[in-house]
Amino acid sequence: MNIRFLAQAEYFNCIHLKEDIILEKEYVEGDFANMPKVRYFLYYLEENVRKEVMPHSNKVDVFQITNCQHDSDYVFFTEYEQLPIEGYAFYIIRYNIVDHTSTRILSIKDDISYYPRKKQVEIFVLDDSNLILQRRIRQKKGQASGGTRSQNRLMLFNFNKNKKIEIEDENLIRNGIDYILSYNDNNCIVKTGCTFFEKDLHERPDRETAPLESLYLLNIQQFISDLQLERQNIVMNTIDQTFYDATIIHAKIIENYLIYSKYDYDRREENIIFYNLDTKESYTCINNTSLNESLLKNATVIDGIPYMMTVNTDSTQFLNLATDEITATYPEEFNIQYINNTTVISTSTEKNIFGKEKKVVNINKFPSKKIILQENGEYLGAVSSNRETTFIFLK
Repeated sequence: MNIRFLAQAEYFNCIHLKEDIILEKEYVEGDFANMPKVRYFLYYLEENVRKEVMPHSNKVDVFQITNCQHDSDYVFFTEYEQLPIEGYAFYIIRYNIVDHTSTRILSIKDDISYYPRKKQVEIFVLDDSNLILQRRIRQKKGQASGGTRSQNRLMLFNFNKNKKIEIEDENLIRNGIDYILSYNDNNCIVKTGCTFFEKDLHERPDRETAPLESLYLLNIQQFISDLQLERQNIVMNTIDQTFYDATIIHAKIIENYLIYSKYDYDRREENIIFYNLDTKESYTCINNTSLNESLLKNATVIDGIPYMMTVNTDSTQFLNLATDEITATYPEEFNIQYINNTTVISTSTEKNIFGKEKKVVNINKFPSKKIILQENGEYLGAVSSNRETTFIFLK
């Protein structure tokens, strides 16, 4: 167990990139009324050094960019500049977080006023040469059904050869890519079937426009080869599928487990599913409440074992899904914030000899309730560089 406290932080808005490097974002007023300007910072946690990425360039999160490469040396963002006559040009930048070089790999000219309500562009960087560009345009349905639906258009782009290939796979065109998660150097998780706008995901769609939602485990290079061959029906290794009666909402990967949330509209219950990507074995925990808040955040893996954390009024319990038994119960004064393998981070409030309250952060080793380390300060968040090292941000 290796714990590092980072004090005097102002906020916590970061993405873990690799090892001890995180990416932080700051949003400021910019040139567009519908979208703020964004500044990117690389934070090297071991050195406690924070550097702004290309501080003199204008950046905006107009496109959703996902780097699907495992343990990558690159971060991707959108830079923009005003054109001489009218409009703006948007450039996808590949920035090397090790040697701090940058390359423009794709340019797009468009009217930003369409984003994000009428149009969305998602970019999935698959490897060192290829990305998928997905455009989704909002369309009105017929008078009888009302409402809206989205039309997907996808393109494979080799940015080293400047070669574009229209994607012909019927599933990808009909349902679209919702997200891609990196698993290891060779494989990724792809979820197809997505809604066009952020909304109440517990609201049932109509059958006419409901997508077929699927989770796949794909070999990245085989996937790229199939797309290059312009196959109309790519064979994919299916983990789960659903249509109309349920929706797969969110997912995350911890160790060799794909953990995802699946909501059943008729039963009004959420299933948290742990799928072992190596053994194909799965465990399910059912949340049969009508709450709109997903319990996926309470799903974790401790010492290789799947656990669900249940927060009650007087305690927090850890259910071992392999044995279906409660392994540990922490009293209510342990306000658990973060778990990294067997490291449990909680917050509490204590009073000094003068009766003044102070906020503290406590460290326990699961399943023990004995506090082995304590630090004064307001907890903002935590990041794990590996299963043994945790960085804790304090205000």
